[in-house]
Amino acid sequence: MPLLSTIRRRDSSQKKNQISTHQEQQQHTTTQDKMATSSFKKKFHVPFFHNTAKTAPAKDSTLQSALASTQKKNSPSLRRRTIVHHTDCRRNTIWSDNVDEELVANLSPRELNRQEVLYEIIKTEHEYVRDLRLIEEYFITPIKQAEETYRKHIVPENLNKVFNSISYFLFIHEVISNCLNERQENQFPLVRSISDILLSYVWVFRAYAPYLIHYEEALRELDESIRKKDKLGRLVRKQQKSPSCRNMPLTTYLLKPFQRLLKYPLLITNLLKGTDKEGFDYDNTVSLKTKLDEVLADVEEQKRTHDNMERLRELETRIQGLGPFRLAINNRQLLRESPACQGSITLKKQPSLRKSLTVMSLPTSNPKRHSVRNLYTLECNDIVLLAERTGATKDGHPVYKLLSRPPSPIDDEPILIHTKPEDSGVYYDE
Repeated sequence: MPLLSTIRRRDSSQKKNQISTHQEQQQHTTTQDKMATSSFKKKFHVPFFHNTAKTAPAKDSTLQSALASTQKKNSPSLRRRTIVHHTDCRRNTIWSDNVDEELVANLSPRELNRQEVLYEIIKTEHEYVRDLRLIEEYFITPIKQAEETYRKHIVPENLNKVFNSISYFLFIHEVISNCLNERQENQFPLVRSISDILLSYVWVFRAYAPYLIHYEEALRELDESIRKKDKLGRLVRKQQKSPSCRNMPLTTYLLKPFQRLLKYPLLITNLLKGTDKEGFDYDNTVSLKTKLDEVLADVEEQKRTHDNMERLRELETRIQGLGPFRLAINNRQLLRESPACQGSITLKKQPSLRKSLTVMSLPTSNPKRHSVRNLYTLECNDIVLLAERTGATKDGHPVYKLLSRPPSPIDDEPILIHTKPEDSGVYYDE
């Protein structure tokens, strides 16, 4: 019986609380209604970003009409949603969760998708800057301080170059993020254009080439330091335990620029798909996509050229008998290393390169001297070398002895052509 009476008392107190709460809500709603009439005349603070510049919002009749229809409702829900976005940005990950439902209902599916893409670009740019800043504050700065303490360099060459690139990325992407933030604030809730901002900074992506070139070697150097537990490795392991690192190692954060570089073309392509050809931002978006594709293609070509040169240099160290001939030169591309019995695709396409296969070793009485299974062709875009596999490195890469004479730099030098199979050491299907 006492339990039942206690329950009744709670019920009665709850009713009183509900009445008082309802009265407070009515008063609060009245206050919000007064604020709502001027809510679109003020800037809305969107979390994530900092104000650095002012940009006047562009005019678009379609968006203005959708916005005006929402303003006529004079609903406080837009302000309420903005406050929710203000306090809990992690929960709301899409644009439509942060604006008035009436506004969303008045937009076409294409424009709604465009606003979501714009929101994602701005939000992910902030997250990218946040991760770069974490690398700078929790790894690069402490490592520099440790080097000053030890009075010597503890960071390997390639890792140091990657750190330098990340410091530069942080500097320039903070500027981009701030510009995007200011545009979002001035045009909130409907962002009309950001392509002009990104177009003015598209040249920045050329600076990603050195990062991509040294990234793989930097990871190897970092893993080696952690494995050996040297000064750098111990410091990195200590910093990785910080709660701010979110239980992710430094190697994961070093991958962020590469991931961001891959994501930009996808975001801009989606933005272009959602932009009306008659829209305000269409021309700038087309120019942005074209320019971005050109810059990224150039970055990719720089990376490919560097990787090819490294492969040629590494192959040179595994070939005996090259003499003064240099395999690693500009504009030469290593196509493949393959057994000679498989045939040369390069020679089929360019028969003139057969002159580079002139054998320079003397005939031998040993029939197993040049066993077919040990003969390899080293194919480049301008030369094909014939070599005998004599062993392997610690990493398992073949070691060769050169059998063919590299072509002379003198174009007019006569080429000696051997006609006997035992002289040439390799067979071709005519």
